[in-house]
Amino acid sequence: EKRGEKRGEKKGEKKGEKKGRLALIMRLLKKRFGEIPVSTSSKIQKLSIENLERLGEDFLDFDSIEDLENWL
Repeated sequence: EKRGEKRGEKKGEKKGEKKGRLALIMRLLKKRFGEIPVSTSSKIQKLSIENLERLGEDFLDFDSIEDLENWL
């Protein structure tokens, strides 16, 4: 029973962490490029936490929304 609770807590923490990173990256991308197309936003939402981290660094090198779409 306790192991199930711990697993549930871990899963919830990971989900919350991803949600926070996703929200930050989406705000940064919107500030840099303006409105993000729904299709691009959907792809970003499907990224793993590790890839969200990479995107958070790599987007600084992007010159356009096309660079973002190519990265995805």
